Amino acid sequence: PPISPSPALAELSLHHSHHRHIVGMPSPRRLALDVGRHLGESVVGPLAVFYAVLVTVGLHAALIGALAWAYTIVVVHLLRRSRPPALLLITAAMATVQAGVATAANSATVYFLQPTAATYLFAGALLLSVPLERPLIQRLAHDFCPLPDHVLAAACVRKLFQRLSLLWGSVLLVNASTTLALLLTTPPSQSMPVATAASVPVFLLALWASYRWFRRSIHEGGFVLRWGPTTAPVTALPAGR
Repeated sequence: PPISPSPALAELSLHHSHHRHIVGMPSPRRLALDVGRHLGESVVGPLAVFYAVLVTVGLHAALIGALAWAYTIVVVHLLRRSRPPALLLITAAMATVQAGVATAANSATVYFLQPTAATYLFAGALLLSVPLERPLIQRLAHDFCPLPDHVLAAACVRKLFQRLSLLWGSVLLVNASTTLALLLTTPPSQSMPVATAASVPVFLLALWASYRWFRRSIHEGGFVLRWGPTTAPVTALPAGR
């Protein structure tokens, strides 16, 4: 009976074949806009609303504002018949818990301590998922940059998501530790802007490293990225082009 080649051998044959497979990707501008929209809806928006209302009106109004933002964005997605991103749903659930606990404690510091604790938990989840076949970060990445199943099945791409889990788990641990130290030593009105500013260079460096690793892993798997206004189907391209 014929013997099926192992996945590793099959991938090696693909890499050294006369064709490299093209993976259609959105244009860089569209991809950046999509990522920015997801982060704006799920992270920047509720935090900005809470902080702005906190310094102008007060704690309880700020809690209501952050909750209203999160649930309004979820409803907008549902009315447009689009699936709300996983990150947005997590944000809405966390905002609900945060508002309840912060209202009971009557403290803005408590409000900001909760996402810091959640960041520690999420970082731990990323690090624990590193040895898994499908790390947690791979599921979240689908909302930002979906890839075809046969690309995700490549060993080098699976290894990429394991490395990204390790990288972003470490970045989030550093970010949470910095925020916690500032919250425990300075008022929230001062600590949060400083913590946010301090985290920007770290996140930008991690994003740059993630992109470089992604490009290299795609190349090692025998694929060619084709950036365009729309996602093109996967086709074959002679090697060397």
